[in-house]
Parts: sequence; C-alpha cells; structure tokens
Amino acid sequence: SAVPRQEGPAPPLFNQWLACLKFVTGWNDQACHTADQVRDALHEHLTEEGMEHSQSIAQLTAVVVPLLLEVRRIDDMVVKNLAKEVLRGLKVVQVSILRIVTFELVREQDAKVLMKAQQKKSGLVNGVGTANPHSHTKPYLAADIAALAQVVRHFRFDRAFSRGLHQLILSIRRQKRAGGPLDLKGAKAVAKGAIGPSSPTDAGEPTAKSGPSPPPPLD
Repeated sequence: SAVPRQEGPAPPLFNQWLACLKFVTGWNDQACHTADQVRDALHEHLTEEGMEHSQSIAQLTAVVVPLLLEVRRIDDMVVKNLAKEVLRGLKVVQVSILRIVTFELVREQDAKVLMKAQQKKSGLVNGVGTANPHSHTKPYLAADIAALAQVVRHFRFDRAFSRGLHQLILSIRRQKRAGGPLDLKGAKAVAKGAIGPSSPTDAGEPTAKSGPSPPPPLD
C-alpha cells in the first residue's frame, strides 16, 4: 500500500498573516455570503499563495470565515476600543489587521464568559470542572506578539497606528468579561517592536510565499 506523504513544517506565522491580509483586504464585505462561499474562496486563495499545510489552513479558516460572517459586529468593537484619532485616516490593510486582532481577542473573551456561565450553572467554583474553552476560540494569528509586530514593521506604519493597536489590545483585555490575566507585557511588545526602524528587506525577515506580491510598504 502507498505510504502517506508526510506533511512539511507549517509556514512562518508572518507569511500566514500576509496571506490572510491579502484575502481580507480584497474581500467584498458589502455583499452577503455563506460560510461555504467564504471558505471555498479562502482555500482557493491560500492554494494560490502556495500554502499547503493542512493544520495552518484549518487554523486560518477558523479565523477568517467567522470573522467575515460577523464583520459588522467586529467593526463596532474596533470603534469601541480604538482611539478616535487613530480611526481617522486608516488604510484598508490597517483596518484588516484591526479586524483580525479584535475578532480573535473578542472570541476568546466570549468563550471565557461562556465557560464561567457553564461552571456557575453546574455549581462549580474557582474554575474547577470539565468546561474549557475550545481550542478554536484561542487566538492564533494574534497569539504571537512577535509575528504581529513584524507585520506592522513590514508595512512601515506610523507610530500613531502602533500605539493605537497597543491600546486596542489592552482595552479588550481589560474588559471585566475577560476573567483572565491582563497581558500588558505582550501588548507593549507590539507597540515597541512595531515602531522600530526595521524594513521588510532586513536580514532575517521572511518574505511572502509564491503568489501575488504583498501590498507595498506604507510610508
């Protein structure tokens, strides 16, 4: 019998970020789409980007599809948690980054609230019990602060956006519904690492995989 082909390593998270940003930025969010339509279009896009790692594709699908199905709610959360001065003059790719980060953080918080409600209903205290957040509700793209900072450096966004992203992360984390520790260190790393002088051509910076080139760096 044929030996199953072993899958290679997952592509760097930076590359996955770029692939997702290309898709989310180019998606027509004014039209009405089903989950199947979004998923099929995303998988076609990831194939064109040369992404074949099945687990990475599954993780990205679990982020992008539900995000685009409830993009209006996520936009409301962005507006609620982002400073007004940063909201003015946002570029499309910046909106996409804010949407992805906000969606993942809010979904994680919602899962924690649901878990607490289930524990309370069962009469459990101090988090003891079998109820745990599902793995797909934990941040994936936004979980790696270094990769997020690298994405922001890649596009050469100004300090105002970096600080705004930092503030948005802290604002969502601080909400009482979170029930988890505040990741101040991680959020500050985004702001500090994202506003450095690095450019996308610096040594050690991964480049995008095959397919259409990523949007040019922003001045």
